[in-house]
Amino acid sequence: MSSWQSTCGVKVFKNLERGSMNSIFEMFPVTETEYSELDAKFGNLAHYAAWQLVKKNLNNNYTDDVDDISQELRLSMIRAGSYYKRQVYIESCLRQAKDHVEDDFLSVILEALEDLWINRTRHGANRQKFGPFQERLLDIIVKEIVPFELRPSKKRKLNIDTKFTTYCKAIAWNTQKSMGKKITKEKSIRSGQVSLSEFSYLGAGDGL
Repeated sequence: MSSWQSTCGVKVFKNLERGSMNSIFEMFPVTETEYSELDAKFGNLAHYAAWQLVKKNLNNNYTDDVDDISQELRLSMIRAGSYYKRQVYIESCLRQAKDHVEDDFLSVILEALEDLWINRTRHGANRQKFGPFQERLLDIIVKEIVPFELRPSKKRKLNIDTKFTTYCKAIAWNTQKSMGKKITKEKSIRSGQVSLSEFSYLGAGDGL
């Protein structure tokens, strides 16, 4: 083992061999209070999107009613909340770890993890993934080098800021789009999905 592979670095990889990752929804759950806030902000949008999808498919033997679709869209908002919590957590961990790393070996690993995270949405042959293995590795590094009082918390409250608002609307729109595709392959019917511009217009009344 080369000299730059420190005791701290070896300890990190030993810890990595233990334990397993839970699902994103278990690790970053949306609480009842947070769901109430989400419903207050986006509930009307979910109902409108559901109503529009049903209206555009009245002659297509579509059996789900507005309430069924609206509930599915609300579930997509919960998913958006969990994923956004994870995103904020990982970005906070990367910042804190970079601020406190003193070990060359761990510094190289952190750079690689940051690169994976930045390029996680890349498409095609060069697509990279920041999955459970990378997340667990980052968790262990943070626990080893970041003081307890500065470590990001997975229980941090969901921040319904402008960035999350855009993200949540996009998730809801994609869910509605996916539901529309299941109804029919006819583009003329399937095109009746709520656009992001419509979401933005409706959300403007809520101060979003």
